[in-house]
Amino acid sequence: MKKYYDDRKQLNMEISDAKDGSMRIKLHQPTGIKEITVTEAEGKEIIELNRIEYNDNHRETRRHVSLEAYDPYGALVQNDADPYQAVVNKEEMDQLYHSISQLKPAQQKLLMKKFWNEMKQIDIAKDEGVSKMAITKRWQTIKRQLKKILQK
Repeated sequence: MKKYYDDRKQLNMEISDAKDGSMRIKLHQPTGIKEITVTEAEGKEIIELNRIEYNDNHRETRRHVSLEAYDPYGALVQNDADPYQAVVNKEEMDQLYHSISQLKPAQQKLLMKKFWNEMKQIDIAKDEGVSKMAITKRWQTIKRQLKKILQK
């Protein structure tokens, strides 16, 4: 039994030779599997048509590959993206990460709770066993230090 695949590597058809010179073809279609028996000449014609269709589809696919094929999640190229602004944003984020890394571990932890865990100041205060005012003062200190580091 010989198997033929389409351009997406999906099984397209299976062909086996019968003893009486005919061919049994099992066509794999989206609607289901269909089995037919044809003469050897008709079978060769079907194989040739399948080959031509495969080559045409393959050629068309290679000719018209879009950027979406390389970036299915839109992470690399966005339709409304300004390349210059993307570079500026990346540099600013790198500076911010570098500045945060220069803070004390307790201050970094406070930032994580506020922005990544989206905790409110009152909840952070309860979590650390201090007053809300203490968290507010720590937050003001962190902002001053980040501003100072970023202005260098």
